[in-house]
This record gives sequence, structure tokens and C-alpha cells, in this order.
Amino acid sequence: MHAVHQLEEDAGAPLIASPLPQTSGLSIARRTSDINLIKMTASASDIAEIIARSIAAIIGVGPGTGRAVSLRFAREGFSVALVGRTASKSKSIEDEIKSIPSFQGKVASFSADVTQESSLRKAFSDIREQLGDPEVLVYNASGFARGGILDLKTADVEGALRSSTLGALISVQEVLPAQVKNKKGTVIFTGATASKKGSAGFAGFAIGKWGLRALAESTAREFGPQGVHVSHVIIDGVIDVENKDIDGRIDPEGIADTYWHLHSQHPSAWTFELELRPYREKW
Repeated sequence: MHAVHQLEEDAGAPLIASPLPQTSGLSIARRTSDINLIKMTASASDIAEIIARSIAAIIGVGPGTGRAVSLRFAREGFSVALVGRTASKSKSIEDEIKSIPSFQGKVASFSADVTQESSLRKAFSDIREQLGDPEVLVYNASGFARGGILDLKTADVEGALRSSTLGALISVQEVLPAQVKNKKGTVIFTGATASKKGSAGFAGFAIGKWGLRALAESTAREFGPQGVHVSHVIIDGVIDVENKDIDGRIDPEGIADTYWHLHSQHPSAWTFELELRPYREKW
């Protein structure tokens, strides 16, 4: 049986940025710089309200990375759009976000099949209608077709490619227009070991992940000069999805901290690509 396995969690040298456009430094400042300026004249409640207008869309929400990233941005005051194959499965994460004492934003779950263009575009239309234009996009969905080269079925590989790469393309097409207009935005693609290494028996995974990395780099080169920070993060190791604190596995909260750091970077020192692995991982 050669089935396509849609995954909502991945387990598996920075570029020199082109000169930024000659616009006001404030217009392309990162979120932290914006808030430092606002703090001079606004009250704490006003600041929380302003941040809550920012939306983070997480595509591929599961119990590991997707959950941790959603909670991290919510704790920073962002409104959060949770996108997965079944919206009802995100309900527990919704409840966790709503229980954060300082949370003043909005959170909503949206269902989408990332392999189907109409389904994914409908989800983004709903996000804009209910929450607004995402300032942050985290694409965390992925696909995996099992089998060796001679065993792979083209339909399975196509499905994996749609999950890992084409769904990411559709997602960035949906968020970039508003980000470019605002001269501010962050796009983070979740990669894997297979993003750079095609191992035996893993061609059905690597094809999509290599494609995702190529998409990330092309997007960064095209839209970085327009004020959008695009990053590709290689997750090299097994994620501790069940949060059992297993030695040698990657803590999802550590991934989430890194994603927040990427979003908070000053535009004079943006990171395009980095690799995350546990200290015991062989590489």
C-alpha cells in the first residue's frame, strides 16, 4: 500500500539581504520596535489592543509544533487563526489560548485541505473576514509518500507535493499582498532533514521538502526587499509531540521560541535559514 500521509507536524548560512527600499524606517520596523515607540505615548491596555489587531495564521495545527507556535504568538498578544484538516481538532488549542490570562485577541479554527486549492483559498477568505489580514504566516503542513523509487506511485507523490509545496505557494499568495502593502510581515516555512538530504526510501518526502525550500528562498529574495521577512527552518530530529520531555527529542516550545525570535528580528539582521536539532542528534 502506497498511501500519501498528510502530516500536520514535521518530525524530521543566512542569505545576504538585498538593500531595503528607501522608505521610512518606521514603516518596516519589526513588531518589537513598533511597540517600543507606542509605549512612549500609550497605556498598557492600548498597547495590548494594538497588538491584538495583528494576526498569525498557523497552517497545519497539531499537538506539537503547530500548538506550541500558536500559543507562543497568542501569549505575545496576537490573534491566531488555527488551520487544520478538521477545525474541531483545534478546539482544545483554542481553549488553551482563551485561558491565557493576558490574552485580549481573537482565536478561531478553520478547516482546509491543503492539497485542494479551493479549500485552502476559502480558509484564507474566512480568516480575512473573521480576523483580518495575517501579519504572520507559519506553514507547517507536510506530506509523505512512503516507498522506494521503484515502488512509489505518481499519484501519491503528487499528493505529498501538494501538501508540502503547492499548499505553501497558495498560502503565501494569500498573505503577501497585504504584507507588501503594509511593508511588514513574516512568513516561516517548517522544513525537515529531507529539505537538504534525500535519503534512501524517503524520496516521496524529500521531493516536497526540497520544493518547499526552493519556494522559501525564491519568496525571500523577491519579497524581502519589500519588507517581508521570509524564513525556512529545518527541523532535524524527532519532535516531542506528546510533551513527555524525552531526552534527545525536540521540545516544540523551543521551536516556537525560535519562530517568535525570527518574527522579532530587526530588518538589518534577518535570518533566512536555520537548523534546529537536539544536542544528541547525529548529523
